[in-house]
Amino acid sequence: MVDHNSTTPVVAPNSKNSAILCLGLSKVYGSQTVVDNLRLEISYGSIFGLLGPNGAGKTTLIKILTGLSKPSEGKAFVAGFDTNSESIKVKENIGWISSEVILDESLTIMENIQIQARLHDIGKGWKDRATNLLKYFELNDTKVKKVEKLSTGMKKKLEIIMALLHKPKILFMDEPTIGLDASTRKLLWKFIRKINTVYGVTIFLTTHYIEEAEVLCDTISIINNGKIIATGSPQALKTQAHGDIIEIAFLSSFDYKNFSTICGITNIEEIDSIDFNKTVEKRLTNNLKLRIKVKNAETVLPDLISRITELRPNNIETIRIEKPNLESIFLELTGKRFGDVDDVSSSSSTNSSKN
Repeated sequence: MVDHNSTTPVVAPNSKNSAILCLGLSKVYGSQTVVDNLRLEISYGSIFGLLGPNGAGKTTLIKILTGLSKPSEGKAFVAGFDTNSESIKVKENIGWISSEVILDESLTIMENIQIQARLHDIGKGWKDRATNLLKYFELNDTKVKKVEKLSTGMKKKLEIIMALLHKPKILFMDEPTIGLDASTRKLLWKFIRKINTVYGVTIFLTTHYIEEAEVLCDTISIINNGKIIATGSPQALKTQAHGDIIEIAFLSSFDYKNFSTICGITNIEEIDSIDFNKTVEKRLTNNLKLRIKVKNAETVLPDLISRITELRPNNIETIRIEKPNLESIFLELTGKRFGDVDDVSSSSSTNSSKN
């Protein structure tokens, strides 16, 4: 998979060999570049995960790849078809499951499926196809039940059935588990694997749940500010981390500058530690939190605690040790955790709306 933000001129290779191919893809809204000169190749039969915070460009990229939006620059090919000039062919070969449930709750399961069949002009064979899918996803006994009576998990099953009805080669899933409880989310993970292995469908999954990407995906790309900043298998991405992270929250602030002389510490960063669930009085004293990058946490921690005790005894509130994982990779590449970036993104959106 090629994932770098290339400056190479857009010359299409044999796009028929790839499920998805992006060449120098950009999308600009006014003065804001949402997708930035992106190059990406996804193989048939894979589960690909696009991981990133809110506002990173995930949904915009999906809109381009599904023919709902045109790129400002570059080319995109899906199932071998140009998303600009052959958008109808693209739509014939893809399915889409969004973060929100999009069903007519006043109709039965079978009536919803029938509408989908008409939209795709499937013909008389739709009912046999629907029956087989309903049996496979264990909804056949409830096909005459109205959607409003279904559980969230059953509704997600129905959406999957409708997305697979026209036998797509590629299924786009845009943050499909947002708002689901943990058990329903894991149930959906099971369905996603089935779609890929049993039906041979290539999955393009966007998510900002790191665990979800790690559990499901063969290959993951991390996107931030419209650029892909890392790509690889979950295991390969983890090997890019250079050491462990120790995060310490202190009861009061003090001068920690000489921590850098401790052997094994490679970087010290002061981060925001305000907890808005605490009282104002508590917040005023809890005003220091450090993120310390170390070669090995187990080796460094005893010396670090000893130094803290010398400088300010009984001042540690919490200690967190983080071994290399996808979260730490994102932190290393962007300087922020997913939650931190989402907060900034939300704040920026709020401020923009006020201006």
